[in-house]
Amino acid sequence: MTLLDSIKIKSDGNFKFGLKAEDAGFYILRTTKENYLILLLEKAEKAEIFSNDSLFKTGYEVRNSPGSQLLMDFEFFMAGQKIRIDSLAEAFYQSKDSENFLAKKIELDSIYNMIFEDQRKYVSTFINNNPGSLASLIVLNRKLGNITVLDEENDFIFFHRTDSALMINHPENKHTIDHDNRVKEIRGRIFDRFTAGEKLKSGEKAPNIVVRDSSDKILSLKSLTGHKVLICFWAGWSAKSRKDNRKVVALYPDLVEKNIGLFGVSLDENIIVWKGALKLDKLPGIQGSDLKGLNSEVMKNYNLPDDISFYYLVDENQKIIFKSRDFSEMKSFIDNLN
Repeated sequence: MTLLDSIKIKSDGNFKFGLKAEDAGFYILRTTKENYLILLLEKAEKAEIFSNDSLFKTGYEVRNSPGSQLLMDFEFFMAGQKIRIDSLAEAFYQSKDSENFLAKKIELDSIYNMIFEDQRKYVSTFINNNPGSLASLIVLNRKLGNITVLDEENDFIFFHRTDSALMINHPENKHTIDHDNRVKEIRGRIFDRFTAGEKLKSGEKAPNIVVRDSSDKILSLKSLTGHKVLICFWAGWSAKSRKDNRKVVALYPDLVEKNIGLFGVSLDENIIVWKGALKLDKLPGIQGSDLKGLNSEVMKNYNLPDDISFYYLVDENQKIIFKSRDFSEMKSFIDNLN
């Protein structure tokens, strides 16, 4: 960050200064260390900022700078999101020592998921409406708390869309060039993931899995050789997989009838959340975890997406028969097995 200019604010709160932008870019207008605005200025723009106080607590208005106006709208949205998340954090703190903490956490997680989905919808709509604005780079990369909103690989279309539009509107801009290089790197990773997926096609040998159960006993997929096995990758923190767990429980009698074993692999990090989910969901079969979350080796070995659940069915020789992220697809396949 480079200091470009500074000025003393007049007693009536007004100030005015000028700078010559060599290219479109982001500029920070700071009134105190903690209070600042991010502006997106094009060449020859004469932006005007209006606020009732120098701390911007009552909001602000931007004129004559379309990019800065887009960022202003985004910051107003983010301020609302922060209020919602702070309320959840307070509720979490108040309930962390209560007896029904896990049930309360599930409720709060559900509310957070709705907030997160609102964020995704806003970001997706913003980028679809403004792919050629550099403001999209700010929106694309802003996290919700510590959570990334758009996944580089699963949501690649948005990264590609901004790249294509920015290369037309601002082909020589340093921010565009940086983003273009990033998109090329993501595209390479997607290709590598596709290549890895080819190694996990039907008929290929399933990688071994070594985890521990809730009693700290070592479990391995290889020890189940000689039986068909349904491998369920899930997590206590994932609302989607918790819903799917109920379907797995309902399917279990059919698995027993067809002599298919169940091997649940949790991608949790928090042992309390994992064991609590095991108890609440009443999961049958063999259940284990290495408590490494999304950093677990199984994520890479099985080419798993972050938004689990995911399912693999292997035969008696540990060869892959079928795989799907959709439980209904897996159930339909199992239903049709002889």
